[in-house]
Amino acid sequence: MNVALIGSNFGLKGYLPVIKKIKNLKLKIICSRNINKINNNKINNLEYLSDWKSVFKKDIDILILAVPPKVQEEILIYNLKYKKKIIFEKPISTNYLKSNKIVKYIVKKKINSELNLTYLNHFLFKKVKKIIDDMSLGSVKNYSVAWSIVSHDFNKKKLSWKIDERKGGGLKNIFLTHVLSYCEFFFGKMKLDSFQTEKKKIKGINFKKKIFCKFSHFNSTEGKILLSTKKKGAQYHKIEIKFQNGYIQLFTKSKDWTKDFILKTYNKKTNKLKTYKTMKNKVFKDGRSYQIYNMIKNFIKKPKYQNLVYCLNAEKINKKIV
Repeated sequence: MNVALIGSNFGLKGYLPVIKKIKNLKLKIICSRNINKINNNKINNLEYLSDWKSVFKKDIDILILAVPPKVQEEILIYNLKYKKKIIFEKPISTNYLKSNKIVKYIVKKKINSELNLTYLNHFLFKKVKKIIDDMSLGSVKNYSVAWSIVSHDFNKKKLSWKIDERKGGGLKNIFLTHVLSYCEFFFGKMKLDSFQTEKKKIKGINFKKKIFCKFSHFNSTEGKILLSTKKKGAQYHKIEIKFQNGYIQLFTKSKDWTKDFILKTYNKKTNKLKTYKTMKNKVFKDGRSYQIYNMIKNFIKKPKYQNLVYCLNAEKINKKIV
């Protein structure tokens, strides 16, 4: 299948190494507004374009997007006419209402689509899901999530879409969307009960540097989520789940989003504590690429819309956190 990669930042860092490793995929085009950035790293036999609309005139089977939300929503809408297979990032667009409309049309027109929700493709997150579903530790009582993030654009007071919620950026659109998606994946649909935020103004933009939320799920599970920014060092990401007969801790302290997670499970009945580590990945420099590899392999076999639903539900909750 012929592939066009649109985006020169995470596209080159996260997706390009994966495309090279999947035999079914043949990269034909790299498209970026900043095409000059990659002039020194050009790959032979590829076409380099600066206008994403021109990609649709080429013999391309799959589009892979790694672009800002504003550009992404334009491409997704444009593709409603061409119906090309497409893989893209979260958030779906710059706001929930647009995202909801786009997803409805994607499903209605039966466009094969996949959305990259990194953690849902992670081996240890899938293991947690299995433990919850088979009730080997009993039913879930409650959970908590704490994630501290180094935001370079925020720390440098750099004006970019990544710190501007109106453009699909900010702590809630980039990071909380991930957490809400895997919480629904684990525990089912959720309802926002309360929230608190701490903001800092950067050149006219109100950036939420801390978000604390309480949730309840339709199965009576309750949860707390705390997201915060830090100035330097490794990010800290910890999920704790309490069950009737034990607990789970899934955590990492690393500069890589996914590589160094450790899972600990404790069974009160057997008094056994088990530890699982993330499988060593020597193929990809960025840990997220391994999750992307799993996602694309599954997408080629059988496209689904489930990740779009998770992301859309997360965006609907995000809309309420002001």
